[in-house]
Amino acid sequence: MLESAMKEAGRLWRSLVAVLCFVAFAVGGTLMSALLMPLLMSLPDPAVKCRTRARCVIGFCFRLLIRALVGSGSMRLVTRESGRLALARGTLVVANHPTYCDVVVLISLMPQANCVVKAALWRNPFCWGIVRAAGYISNASPEGVIEACAEALRQGETLLLFPEGTRTTPGQVPRFQRGAAHVALRSGATILPVLIGCDPPTLTKHSPWWLAPEHPFTFCVDVGEQLATVKEEAAMAATPAIRARHLTNALQDHFSRELRRHGYA
Repeated sequence: MLESAMKEAGRLWRSLVAVLCFVAFAVGGTLMSALLMPLLMSLPDPAVKCRTRARCVIGFCFRLLIRALVGSGSMRLVTRESGRLALARGTLVVANHPTYCDVVVLISLMPQANCVVKAALWRNPFCWGIVRAAGYISNASPEGVIEACAEALRQGETLLLFPEGTRTTPGQVPRFQRGAAHVALRSGATILPVLIGCDPPTLTKHSPWWLAPEHPFTFCVDVGEQLATVKEEAAMAATPAIRARHLTNALQDHFSRELRRHGYA
């Protein structure tokens, strides 16, 4: 009886922490979009410097959010070979996408990375100033986003993409779209795979964001080795469409195999 009550109290506490984190994200994002980011963009500095400052602020805020989750006992963060992310330059980082936390954790580990955001966020009152100041890429145009991603990589930026395009339903095998493959082939960038696991499943698709799981969740980030051979094999195909299809299938097979091997799927 007492043990059950303590477990329920712990869950209520973690749920409260989740709500407070979302509120802090919303309020902080609104203030940053309305005040801080426009100020950074108005400084008489090159656009690259303003973008770098904005991304540093975003990375700092994301690290604070993670520390709040870890410090409150809601989350345990485990990273393996995360130093590879810090060293990545002109690299396409591809990751599976099981939770809301994926972007927050990965950007905290590589704050200067670029990423693709939904076009709606450019009009969102919480985020519009942030995504503009950071120079993130809008997905408003399917063809335009691929070229913008490829150009960012050619300019030496690290780019984070989730080939699934949306969060994976727990227990299902990831299904990759071809956008990441097109970007890799068009830019010639190296591919760095990142495996993400979350146990128990938390902040997943169709789950209530305000309700914490019965136990604190463990969030794992495993950074793999570069997939140069996979891309080279795909590049031997006859046409761009076939090359993209081969590379997408190879990436999906790699992630499915490695996620099972690590016990994440």
